[in-house]
Amino acid sequence: MNKETNSLKIVKLIVKKIKISDLVRLGIVEERPKGPIRFHPNALISEIALEFKKKNIGSVPIVDQEDNFLGVLSVRDIVIKLVAEGRDSDLVKAKEIMKTENLAQAYEHHSVDYAIEQIKEKGVRNITILSRDKKVINFLSLRDFLVVGQKLNKNLKNKQIQIVRLQLLIPITLIATSIFVYLFDLFDAKYSYIMLSFALLTMGIAAVLTAKKDLDYDSELSD
Repeated sequence: MNKETNSLKIVKLIVKKIKISDLVRLGIVEERPKGPIRFHPNALISEIALEFKKKNIGSVPIVDQEDNFLGVLSVRDIVIKLVAEGRDSDLVKAKEIMKTENLAQAYEHHSVDYAIEQIKEKGVRNITILSRDKKVINFLSLRDFLVVGQKLNKNLKNKQIQIVRLQLLIPITLIATSIFVYLFDLFDAKYSYIMLSFALLTMGIAAVLTAKKDLDYDSELSD
């Protein structure tokens, strides 16, 4: 198994375990203290369409006065149910054309993997994130989750590089010290050999632990 393939598998494993609520804490998804852009069912389509253009977005959740999730309105809904029928956007309300069935939704304590599966299963591009008391707190797209995967993969690679550097630094330091001690005859030669042996042992242990970690990841992924 090459390192790139292993890294991608580890990212998939992490995605299965990381919670949606962790994305903000980890700085992967932007924090939205006031929640996502959302509208009430009586909002006019002209008002929502203007927000679509202003924010460069393609869909929004529709909520009631208490932020309970009611449905989703997308550009596609506007085109098919309003424009194609020649209806006036200043007279049509969100509740008349919003989608209320087959919606992707997940709670903040669900895993990222669960959210992605919901998007795939429902055949949509966005998923509404709910708090434990069923209030809309976020609205994420499939693109957001692709960014999550990219950032996790980048973070993982950086950590792997740090681990490798640390694994190399310790034995290299010991080897260099052994050579220095031997050249300047600071200690008995046998101590130099002991230090050198310890350095080689450290390298061996590090290699075994790294290999074991890869096997552990593979084992969990295959379960």
